[in-house]
Amino acid sequence: MSPSGLDLSVLRTVLTDHAVDVDATSDVGAGVALAGVPMGPYDFAVAVIPADHKRREAALAAIYIEIGVAVARSLPLIVIAETSIPASPALASATTIVFTELGNQEALRLHLGVLLRQVQAAPPPDQPARLPASPALSVSAAFLMRLQAVRESPGGLRGAEFERLVGDLLREAGAQAEERSPWEPDGGTDIAAFIPGEEQRLGAVVIQVKSGTLTSHALRATQHELSAYVLKAGARLGLLVYDQIAPGASKVPPAPQVFSLGIDQLLAELETKPLSTVLTQARNRAAHGV
Repeated sequence: MSPSGLDLSVLRTVLTDHAVDVDATSDVGAGVALAGVPMGPYDFAVAVIPADHKRREAALAAIYIEIGVAVARSLPLIVIAETSIPASPALASATTIVFTELGNQEALRLHLGVLLRQVQAAPPPDQPARLPASPALSVSAAFLMRLQAVRESPGGLRGAEFERLVGDLLREAGAQAEERSPWEPDGGTDIAAFIPGEEQRLGAVVIQVKSGTLTSHALRATQHELSAYVLKAGARLGLLVYDQIAPGASKVPPAPQVFSLGIDQLLAELETKPLSTVLTQARNRAAHGV
């Protein structure tokens, strides 16, 4: 769903990398004609609203109609807007609204990757949605044993093993988490995650994982690196999960839109709280400098 004449090459590249086949509404049914198109073959929709939408009033009206059709058919929808856009009841029901330039590949990869995770995790229409699992004490005990094994592993393997542990822990706690491929460059994030049912409150959370013992300087540098990625990618939150802090290290203030949790604290809190509460409380503590 987009006006004609836009450069959608970066968006199409990201979709192709995710093995997504694309049909433009201009080919299957534009504007009100989309209401007559069966939505069964489609998994989700992408609507694009360009920065110069005020000069494209006719095209914008058609896109809003198409957004309304997708929402009415309960089709997961991501709206990519290059600037602020007029309010609409249909937009209020969109799965995700991302404000970013069409050439910002990092932002598109992050948000489309999370949307695809949501689509893949959604139960079939004839099955009820499964509530996020609450971690049991046995789960925490199992991860504590695994953490000890990671800490005792050879230095060359420790980083990758710790990252896998954190990803598995998040999934066990009810999150949908996608880890960076070992062949992808480390651009400041290792895991992208969301919690089903908490998409509006928490949104996509990008996570950087650090094994070993961090100094205050390393912690500060990592937080700022993650913050820069969060701001560039248009994410809502960044979480740094670290193993240990050097003894005597001074307290490091949080970077914008980023908060940190030690793995021991994360495990301890998950024994008694759902993951959404742990993240919300940690975010609030960071925001108030506690």
